[in-house]
Amino acid sequence: MSATLTSNPVIDELLAAISRMNREEKQALVKCVQEQLVETEQEEFPQWQMDIVEERLRRLDAGLDKAIPLEKAFTELDRKWASTS
Repeated sequence: MSATLTSNPVIDELLAAISRMNREEKQALVKCVQEQLVETEQEEFPQWQMDIVEERLRRLDAGLDKAIPLEKAFTELDRKWASTS
């Protein structure tokens, strides 16, 4: 497996340590890194944005709104933006 990361001393040291780990240790490491990435992603969104997303999901679950296919949403947005230019 080839790494696509730019080589630097920290990455080189990490890769050397990972190469000495067994499969279970590597899986535990991946899980830990994934959890940290999810936490970081959640921190990047302000609470007011999360509140909007949660409200929209509640409305969908309650049947008050309906989802539309992404392609249709893009088509509608393209049409709207074209009419404003």
